[in-house]
Amino acid sequence: MALSTRTKRILEVALADRKAAAELTALVDQADAPASSHRVAAMIVATVVSQTVDFASLRVGDLIVMTPATAGNADFIGPIATAGDLGQAAVVGNLYQVYRVNV
Repeated sequence: MALSTRTKRILEVALADRKAAAELTALVDQADAPASSHRVAAMIVATVVSQTVDFASLRVGDLIVMTPATAGNADFIGPIATAGDLGQAAVVGNLYQVYRVNV
C-alpha cells in the first residue's frame, strides 16, 4: 500500500524538507512492495525516554528512521545491535519507523 498524499504532506511538514520527505516516502512505498528486501515492521511513538520501554519489538539488524514530533530533521538509527533496545535515549513523542529485512 502506497502512502497517501495527505501522509506524504505530513511527512514534508514534520521533516521540514520536501526532498527528505520524498526520499522517505519512496523508501516506505518500496519497503511495502512484495519484492522488497526490507519491510516496514513497526511505527513506534515514544512514550518515555527509555531506550527499551517502547522498543521491545526491535530485532538485531533493524534499521530505524526517527522523525521528530516538532519541526526538524529525521535521523537514521541502526542497525540495532541488541534486540529490544534502541541503543540511545528515546525522545517522547518522536516517531520511530522500523525497517526489517524480509525473511
